[in-house]
Amino acid sequence: MKKAIVTGANGFIGSAFVEYLAKQDIQVLALGRKDLAEISESKRRKMQRAEYLKLNMNEISGLVDWVSATKWEVGKDCVFFHLAWGGETGLSDLNVAAQMENVYWSASALEVASRIGCSRFIQVGTMEEAFTEKYLELNHPKDHQYNRHVIYSVAKIAAKNALRLKAAQLGMDFIYVLHSHVMGPEDDKNSFLQVTLQKLIRGDELIFSSGEQYFDVISVNDCALGYYLICQKGLPGDVYWVGSGDPRPLREYVERMYALFPSGVEMQFGRLPYNDIVLDKEVFSISKLVDVTGYKPILTYEQIVTELHEYLIQMSSH
Repeated sequence: MKKAIVTGANGFIGSAFVEYLAKQDIQVLALGRKDLAEISESKRRKMQRAEYLKLNMNEISGLVDWVSATKWEVGKDCVFFHLAWGGETGLSDLNVAAQMENVYWSASALEVASRIGCSRFIQVGTMEEAFTEKYLELNHPKDHQYNRHVIYSVAKIAAKNALRLKAAQLGMDFIYVLHSHVMGPEDDKNSFLQVTLQKLIRGDELIFSSGEQYFDVISVNDCALGYYLICQKGLPGDVYWVGSGDPRPLREYVERMYALFPSGVEMQFGRLPYNDIVLDKEVFSISKLVDVTGYKPILTYEQIVTELHEYLIQMSSH
């Protein structure tokens, strides 16, 4: 791989991935829905060695004309990496129409990648798919588990299946990527662990579920590393999971975070009900990724939390 086209490039993970690719001397065309002036300075720095093009996914077909007009040479070893995904008000807004638009735009992106000569197309899914696969098997009049991400992840699954079939018709390499929870500075999603760290900083009350369910965390840089290796060494038709290789019960992540930055407030586990699917530890396996690409994450959970803590403290002082 000498070139890459990355959608969703001005997001939390996308900007880190673009930066990683550029550091490997990959020529990157970064696609995002915002003007550069609307993007944070730190994200602009991450993308400074890439060519940036403002392009909404509903306009993805316009990429063909842009490539032709600018003579941006795609080449046979160019990978199209599709990260872009959105909802009307957020990823998990339960808006079926908004989520299904993403399926259509993903298929359009694949067709565009084929037309401009990319060698392979890589689609990024979500960890929530593992919950949804089990959630869809429930007897809902009797079973009452609830997952607020289900519409989002059902659309992701639909895109995966549609793209697999479309790629076969077009004769393109297709790879699907899932990843564990990604942590790092500039994440604006207010995930459970980030919110917990903010509570520790502020000294807020700490009320949790039992935390027995398995979970997994990686740094945004290790996620970018996994993506890069999949671009380089991933096998067509494969599905890879990028993670730490060491999933733990969620409670352990909270306790390890508290050990680093104790607030003095008692942690109250079991006070909140947990009403969702419980995943098996094996769901988070990265064995295929390791076997095929040699992937090995670098940052420990403690390093990830410390880095995020420094960032949050810095932001709170502004």
